[in-house]
Amino acid sequence: MKKILIIFISLILIISNAHADKCYDSDTTPIILDSDKKLGRFFEDQPDVNDDFQVHIVYTLLKDSKDKEGDINGDLEKWVEIADDWILKKTAKANKKSNFNNGEGQKLKWDRREDGKLDITFLRVNRTKKDMKKSKWGSCANVFGRSIINNGMNNPKKIYFNFGDFSYKDWPFSGGFPIFNVFSKHQKKWPLNNKEVGYFILHEVLHAMGGIYTCSSNYIEGHNTKKTKDMMSRSGDGTNHTLDPKNDDYWGHDIESCPDMQDSVYFTPTSNTPFDPFEVTCLSKDKWKVTKHDYIKFEPEEGIGYQCFYARRDVTASWEDELDIYQEN
Repeated sequence: MKKILIIFISLILIISNAHADKCYDSDTTPIILDSDKKLGRFFEDQPDVNDDFQVHIVYTLLKDSKDKEGDINGDLEKWVEIADDWILKKTAKANKKSNFNNGEGQKLKWDRREDGKLDITFLRVNRTKKDMKKSKWGSCANVFGRSIINNGMNNPKKIYFNFGDFSYKDWPFSGGFPIFNVFSKHQKKWPLNNKEVGYFILHEVLHAMGGIYTCSSNYIEGHNTKKTKDMMSRSGDGTNHTLDPKNDDYWGHDIESCPDMQDSVYFTPTSNTPFDPFEVTCLSKDKWKVTKHDYIKFEPEEGIGYQCFYARRDVTASWEDELDIYQEN
């Protein structure tokens, strides 16, 4: 599609100037309307069936958004199924070239309930459409991520995928670990479609895992190239969306000092030499327990903790002091 030629996926600057957004408000108390209380809908993360790393889905609406019931009518499940197939094919191709996992593909570890269905939490954000229009990029300093974390969804072993079922001003984006966002309509005119949902989810979840790391050989502005066929390029050319075609940058590479995204604990099958994005982005090396790498001389050029959304002063989790995560200055 023509719009792919000019697509711009934003990696929001999560630490500096976060409060400069004109619509910024520290209040992240969610709205619960009586009409939102429907059969099959959950307002809290449901009990986990295992203690593994997982990607949890949050279905969000704005304060005055129409409830399209995407979390309970199967629509969101379908988007994830389509994305799963796309991601499996893309990772299989990349893994075959890098001789990883016998050339088989990988999928994301989605958080599921005991009945096997996706565990989806409903959250109505305390902002109106008019409020969001005041924001340059449309996120009000990532009110989505702030609302998710500040309202109890802050398990350090989970990445949170915000699916906003409303029209968003810009493109999908990540706020660093553990948040990424995709919407049902982007730039007010481009509805989400089957050809793009897998690309959007994989691109943004890699950002939520801390990628693209500055130690990657072709790193540029949070991505790995400026405008190429690579799906992690700064501005994709719309022709392919190949996953690290030369295996020399962020997937299946041999750069010992830099995280390899195929080793992330959020993919299954999981690497025998995994890394935990939470540890790498939010903790000093002496506190790493899961990450089976040293990553010598690894340090983001923007500064330690830059990719850790938990480091923000306006998000809180009960365990922050105990785990001694990086903190925003």
